[in-house]
Amino acid sequence: MAATSTLHFLSRLRFIPFPLPSPLSTPFPFSLTSKTKTPTRFRFFSMAAAAQPKESPANNPGLHSTIDEATKGYFMQQTMYRIKDPKVSLDFYSRILGMSLLKRLDFPELKFSLYFMGYEDTSEAPSNPVDRTVWTFAQKATIELTHNWGTESDPEFKGHHNGNSDPRGFGK
Repeated sequence: MAATSTLHFLSRLRFIPFPLPSPLSTPFPFSLTSKTKTPTRFRFFSMAAAAQPKESPANNPGLHSTIDEATKGYFMQQTMYRIKDPKVSLDFYSRILGMSLLKRLDFPELKFSLYFMGYEDTSEAPSNPVDRTVWTFAQKATIELTHNWGTESDPEFKGHHNGNSDPRGFGK
């Protein structure tokens, strides 16, 4: 729901082209005046922060530019979302976000399916099912959609347990 409202918000944005200044005009799209303001504490902070990009570690406490040796080479492979209806979710992730289905795994004995979505070129994926699974798990930042069979047609289904209320941990 949050992703849908975010996309709705983004779809309302309009990008207005900004004319580039001519070589004969001032290089700024505003006029510079000699009028000066007394710097405040906030302005000093803003000017200091502007010396480095907002994304630099100096402007983001806790952000590091060097990786811990113990985890060098690691990457986040996937994030899992539980879904109610694969048809609706696959439509959103493929049509709206442009992702491809990298791999689908079905577990009939446990009555659930996993859909691995990503931005990889699936024409480069192996056709052998085992090799394709290995290939899928080697891709960076995929989304795993977990569907428990039957939830799409259950009118009493109110959503998945979030793990933060009793019983603690993963729920049904």
